Amino acid sequence: MKDLLENKVFRICLVSVVVIIIIMLLIALFVGNTSKVITEYSLVNAAKKYYENNSYLLPKEKYDSTTVSLPTLVSTGYINEKSEGSTCPSYVTVTNLGSTYDYNAVLMCNNSNTPNITLMNKLLTNNVTSGSGLYNINGSYIFRGENPNNYVKLGNLKWRVMSIEGTSIKLVYDDILYAGFFNPWDDRYNKDLNEQRGINDYVTSEKSRLKEYLDNFLSMDINGEVFNGKFLSLLTKHSVCTGKVNIENGSNNACSNTLDNERVSTITVNDYINTSLDSSCSFTNSINCQNYNFLSKYGWTINANSSNSYEAYYIDEEEGLKTAYTSLPMPVRPVITIKNNVIYVSGSGTELDPYIVK
Repeated sequence: MKDLLENKVFRICLVSVVVIIIIMLLIALFVGNTSKVITEYSLVNAAKKYYENNSYLLPKEKYDSTTVSLPTLVSTGYINEKSEGSTCPSYVTVTNLGSTYDYNAVLMCNNSNTPNITLMNKLLTNNVTSGSGLYNINGSYIFRGENPNNYVKLGNLKWRVMSIEGTSIKLVYDDILYAGFFNPWDDRYNKDLNEQRGINDYVTSEKSRLKEYLDNFLSMDINGEVFNGKFLSLLTKHSVCTGKVNIENGSNNACSNTLDNERVSTITVNDYINTSLDSSCSFTNSINCQNYNFLSKYGWTINANSSNSYEAYYIDEEEGLKTAYTSLPMPVRPVITIKNNVIYVSGSGTELDPYIVK
């Protein structure tokens, strides 16, 4: 009887110990789950809650964006500080789409908590001193030559990096041009000619047709691609030189007038000249600039002719910079800038293997 009792007590104690161990494991498992790995999904949810309580921080203008950093979400209690990856400089970009807001999370660390490389850093590690590629010219980085590896795919569209400007990367549209890309620089009535040959002011009290087109570009359906919140979250505003110039008298005042905070612009005469590797290429000798130049493609520049009120400069693939009546429809290649913290995913920058970013 005594042995039986002792065995029964032993069994009860054993079961109790097992139950306690199971409870401790469950508690540990529960606590572990509260310190989970940060994901894009959890970042976006935290950001949405953050902006629900701080709506005054949301971007006011359509296509404008703002960011909230992971450290901010941690310090304000929207992300658990014990979560794996909480010390990475990740962030969420919020973009105003007009009637709604789009949230895009960017994880700045990979699975091993090693910081991801940005496209800017990827580009800067490949600068060159000869041949086609990225050149450092007095602190400005410019892609030059006929075949530099500067292709970038954004969504389903192909772009090419033109330059690195401060804290942003400037790209030009390089995909298939369809009829919608052919536009007059301007087609209004010109009193000097008494004809509808256009007025070569890019923007004064009224916008030129070119300016109108570029301002509407982000709302268009381009070859079946609609610019969604993810694409728009990569963009930043830039300045563009809109001054009038005159090749005949050597007057290159392209940057005498600038427009700031532009979302979309197009190629300037200086962009075209700086991109050529031909040693004879210059503003007054632009016919040589067609050589070794990936920007040598037919279409309007943003700069008008300073000697009259009705002509603007365009790129001719055989004759360099030429002037034409602004009313003439020509290709327009939009130019955008993307942020310096855009993450490089893959690709070598060739046409068949473009840079992929996120």
